[in-house]
Amino acid sequence: MLGIYRFGLAALVVVAHLTEGRLFFEHWGIFAVFGFYLISGYLMTIVLNEAYAFNFPSFAKNRFLRLFPIYYVAAAITIIAMIAIPGAKEYHNAWTFTGRTIDIIGNLFIFPFEFYDASFRLIPPAWSVGVELINYFILWLFVARSKKLAVITVVATLIYHTATFALDMDWTKRYFPFYAALLPFSMGACIYFFKDFAKKFTPATLRMIASASVLIGAANLLACGLFSGLAHKSFDLFFYINLACMATFIYSVANSDLQKTFKKSGKLLGDLAYPMFLLHRVVGFIMSYLVLDGQRRGLSLVAVSIIPILALSYCLAWAANKWLEPVRNVVRKQAKAVPPPPPLEAV
Repeated sequence: MLGIYRFGLAALVVVAHLTEGRLFFEHWGIFAVFGFYLISGYLMTIVLNEAYAFNFPSFAKNRFLRLFPIYYVAAAITIIAMIAIPGAKEYHNAWTFTGRTIDIIGNLFIFPFEFYDASFRLIPPAWSVGVELINYFILWLFVARSKKLAVITVVATLIYHTATFALDMDWTKRYFPFYAALLPFSMGACIYFFKDFAKKFTPATLRMIASASVLIGAANLLACGLFSGLAHKSFDLFFYINLACMATFIYSVANSDLQKTFKKSGKLLGDLAYPMFLLHRVVGFIMSYLVLDGQRRGLSLVAVSIIPILALSYCLAWAANKWLEPVRNVVRKQAKAVPPPPPLEAV
């Protein structure tokens, strides 16, 4: 089920970016990115505690194998498209290369994007992957190690978010920095640590809560497009309602029999989410040139791009499952063979 949800989040990002500038859609990607962060916080806390026993080398190797090979293929496709098709700079300003060494380093390792003015990015939304990488490290360092630390982090990040309102900061300060994103990551960790609380509810109740959170979240998404937008003062209200709905849904699914629903199709669609996220900009650029005479944005661009995005994403996901997953399985087995560290309280 969570795989299907990840696919849905990726679809929101695709629509938001390929219709960029349309008021009704411009927040869809923003809402979806925090959903990705929530799921990552939950899943990384699981694997750190149950698969890797906080063995950092094994955890880092597996994250590299999961994220970087597909990223490098998407980056190579982008470079080819930028060379072969005119107007790349005009299509997206992140494709303007100024020759800085730091830009090469950033595009190679991703996480440095967070620490400098990353104006040139081969994969424009890769800045959020950099945020993920930094927060993976923070999860390993302390957040995912105990319930107490996860709760403390949620409280600390809530204080930060509250302070941005008190200091009249722009909404971007609650979205782009890795320390702002630590809120959904630590909430995801709490979803894991508070799993026993779900036993207080019947399976039917959890299913009802999951359904209600999806319906409220969808209504909130649409209402934000109809009545708000990024520049409107009510945007933040919609933003945090979305975060609460997504966290409630993920908690209900993760701690109920819903997790096993549509398991095979969920994995298939979930595997497409990351390649879709990386490829949609360059596929949109290619299709705008081939089909739409260079049209930069719009629903027509979404319509002509969605099938190529899905097809190319499927090819990358298939290749990753065939050649990378066996290596990742070996890394997981090696991690389980290493004795776990002593409990944090004993250190």
